[in-house]
Parts: sequence; C-alpha cells; structure tokens
Amino acid sequence: MYETEQIRQFLGDHWKAFREILKTALDSPYVYLSSLDAYIFNKPGKQLRPALVLCTAGVCGTPGSLSHAVAAVAEMIHTATLLHDDVADNAETRRGMTSVQKQFGPAASILLGDYWFARAFRVLVDYDGLHLLPLYADAIQALSEGEVLQLEKGRTLDISLNEYYSVCEKKTVSLFRTSMISGALSVPEKELSEKYLPVIEKAAYHMGMAFQINDDIMDYSPVAESGKSCYQDIAESKITLPLLGALANAGEKNFRPQVAAWIRQVEKEDREAMSRIIAFVKTYDGMEYARKVWLHHSIKAQEHLNALPPSQWRDCLLKISGT
Repeated sequence: MYETEQIRQFLGDHWKAFREILKTALDSPYVYLSSLDAYIFNKPGKQLRPALVLCTAGVCGTPGSLSHAVAAVAEMIHTATLLHDDVADNAETRRGMTSVQKQFGPAASILLGDYWFARAFRVLVDYDGLHLLPLYADAIQALSEGEVLQLEKGRTLDISLNEYYSVCEKKTVSLFRTSMISGALSVPEKELSEKYLPVIEKAAYHMGMAFQINDDIMDYSPVAESGKSCYQDIAESKITLPLLGALANAGEKNFRPQVAAWIRQVEKEDREAMSRIIAFVKTYDGMEYARKVWLHHSIKAQEHLNALPPSQWRDCLLKISGT
C-alpha cells in the first residue's frame, strides 16, 4: 500500500531532518530509557504519518523546520499510542518483533508512551508550533476514545457497522487528518494552505478509512499474502469489517449470538472456534463486503487528492493512499 523507500528517497533531506529531530527529542541521560527508545528505533515501521506531514507541506508550499518538527511529533504520538494499545491488548508482537510490553513489561510500555507524548509536546513548543497544539490534543482525545470504544465492544461483542466506522475514524483517521492539516499549516505560504485545507481534510478522512479497513482485511488474509500474522483481531475479541460484513450478509439476528459464542471460545484458545469464524467470513462473503467499502474510500481519496495542483508531492500522497 505504501512504497516506503521510494517516497523516503524523494523526501531526501526533509526526511533526514525529521529523523534528526526525532532522535534528538528522545535523547536521554537515563540508560534504561535510552535502551527502550533504541529498541523501538531498531524497528521503526513504515513511518507513514511523517510522510503525510511532509508531502502535504510540499503541496502547500515550502517545507521547513516546523514541517520537520511536526513530522516528528506525528510519529511520536503514533508510537506512544501503540505503546499504550499493546498493554490494553496484551499484545506480544509489534512490527514483527516482541512488543515493548512483552519484552520489558507493561509498566515500561505505559511510561515510555507517556514520555513520547511529553517529548512530542516539547518539540511543538521548541519549534514555535503552539498554534498546532489544539490539533494534536484533539487527535489524542479521539485516539483514546476510539481505543476505549473498541475495548468496550470487545466485552459486549455487539458492535454495529456505524460504531466500527466510528472506531476507524477515531483510531486512524484522527491522526491522518492531524498529520496532513498540521503539515499544511507548517509552511509560510498561508494563503495556499487555507485554500487547500478543505480538500486536504476530505482526502485525509478517506485515506485513513481506507488504510484501517485494508489493515482489517489483511488480518483475515493468509500470512503468505500479507506478510504479517493473521487473525489477531479475533484473538483480541475485536469484530472488524470482514466479520461485520459476513454478519450483514448472513443476517444479524440469526448469527450474531453464534458468532459471539465462537469468540468467547476463541478467548479460551479454542482453535475449532477460530476455524468456524474464518469459515463464516468466507461463506458469507465478508471479505468482498469489506473490499467494496475499502474501494469506495480509496476512490474518494484519489478524487480529492487529484483536485490538488499536480506535483511530485501530490504524487507521493497518491502513492501513500494506494491509488
């Protein structure tokens, strides 16, 4: 979905400047804290949100030090939420390696997430980005609300399609939107930024929705196709779009109680129950349902991005969106 290396090469010195700010912001005299940071730096992931910041800044004007700083802030906040989420989910892996909470303990993961949040706000202060603080405060609130809603629905197993879309918007779209808007507002060409902001915000919404739905689809895909472990959502009692789509096709009233019972059995590590859920999604075309919704958002993202002026910056956003 995201041609990482190609986009980083295009960003060139802007990417190097972002990475330098990120590294400097997390420098610490405390050995244990530094070792935790190094553990994450060794497997940084796609770093998608910093790319969104920098490419959107380029669409709107001339990326500078504030753009680089905001890119670092977006990555720090994203990483902090993952550190906290892994504790909530008792996740054993993250980005193909043992999670911080599994390797060092949940307390270390929570405290490290807190540290990354604090340092992110310090960067905003240091680079005269206080006017962007409300955007990131709102994003963190939305991220927290989304995680709590998902946690609640993991207990009740009664999540609706609208609630699922709300979780996607809060947990994924919120930081996509904030990354792109703050990127636009980080350049000196304020008139251009204001002109393009409505289109950028709409594009960010559909890009975020498409990204999360694609991620949920990949969770139901064989390892050979996705390159990552599968069926983690069901293992964590999360009902996502492929299963919701199958329920919509099969009939909620008739099958929701049975699906909920299977999930409760999965929680007890019942492999047969997991197989039944996978077969149910396949039988009732849950993947096709999810793909249609993903395609809608992907196409809408492309439409909005194509409304921006042609440039290599815009082309990178199109590549990130997977269109």
